[in-house]
Amino acid sequence: MMVFRKIQAGALQFVLFIGAIVALLLLSFLLLTYTQKHFEKKSGILVEVLQGTDYGIKASLTNTEQSGKELSIQKLGDLPIEIRVEKGFWGLLEKRTVTSSHKNTTYTKYGLVGGKDTEEIPALYVSDHQRPVVLAGNTKITGTAYLPKQGLKMGNIGGNSYPYPRLLYGNSIPSKEKLPELSGEFKARLREFSNPNYRPNGILLQALPREGIKNSFQEETKVFKSGSITLENIALTGNLIIVADKKITVRNTVQLRDVVLLAPEIIIEDRVTGNFQAIATEKIEVGQGCQLFYPTVLVVDKSNKRSNQNTSDPSKNRSLFVDKYTFIKGFLMFMEEIEEKQYFPQVKVETNAIIEGEIFCSQNLELKGTVNGMVTTDGFMALENGNIYQNHIYGGIINSTQLSPHYVGIPLESRIGNKKLMQWLY
Repeated sequence: MMVFRKIQAGALQFVLFIGAIVALLLLSFLLLTYTQKHFEKKSGILVEVLQGTDYGIKASLTNTEQSGKELSIQKLGDLPIEIRVEKGFWGLLEKRTVTSSHKNTTYTKYGLVGGKDTEEIPALYVSDHQRPVVLAGNTKITGTAYLPKQGLKMGNIGGNSYPYPRLLYGNSIPSKEKLPELSGEFKARLREFSNPNYRPNGILLQALPREGIKNSFQEETKVFKSGSITLENIALTGNLIIVADKKITVRNTVQLRDVVLLAPEIIIEDRVTGNFQAIATEKIEVGQGCQLFYPTVLVVDKSNKRSNQNTSDPSKNRSLFVDKYTFIKGFLMFMEEIEEKQYFPQVKVETNAIIEGEIFCSQNLELKGTVNGMVTTDGFMALENGNIYQNHIYGGIINSTQLSPHYVGIPLESRIGNKKLMQWLY
């Protein structure tokens, strides 16, 4: 016989409550699983898009498109990534803008690009004007050297003769009368900057704010222009161009990073630190104890000016000067297209100064310091005790084997087919 009993309402409510809790837990688990998979998918897409920018800039380095044109690159893979690369300039350095996207996910990076030798960078290139390069004092050259047919020769200045058993610690290759060619785009950009009527595009600032400026390369370029400018007690970073009609003075209380300086004359005082591009049409002087980091670019281009030679005071004739105990990582360049003979050095690197990178001089170089990298010059000159020694190196050290294998430098014509990333911007 079946016996029917009433179930209490409280027990039924408890069962329903437990069922609801279980259902909520199951729904929460399903939602969490879906969210995790969706997040993993989105993260995977983001990673693919980010990697697309690296792939894009590497793939674009072999492209010879002119600046201002956009290049489309296809990246093979399961996920279709659209990559666009635009070629431009920041100062004298080539800039690549890479945009990688998939549907609504987009990422943009900016990078500076330079030239690199396909083999080990040479130590020296001296134009062949049918005269030897004379070594005196504690001079030493290590690495491959492109030399005149007369080669290297021992010399003596003020009783200081060449002390080593070998003249060259490396291979010797005959040089030509002319220096290696710079890339056409680089020369055109340099001529543009050295034109007295050049005015950079950007947002014109009325003054530099006391709190400084940090301008991303995602934003429009900011430009500050005045007659003469002294930079002190301020931090300036990024997408900023400083232009002076007469002179820019950089003091050691200023912090400069990646900015561009344009003026006829640029004076960098003692103990300045930072990295920047300085482009002048008359002269650049770097004081003692400065630390200028990679990729610093110091260029004097006098191609649009007539040379005013003053042999009575050679120090007034030099256009690019680096004082003692200064360290520069990047490249220095002097350009002047004149045929008449010059009897003074246009570029001088003092004793105990170190250049880690390159020097390119279309005229005469007086080298007393050290270059860990490459020197390219039309000729050398040494000024000692009131005497002028043509095509002499007195105390200078050149060692290409000490340069980092990751160094990327001057865009020579021979390096166009081997461009490399120099620096990511922000």
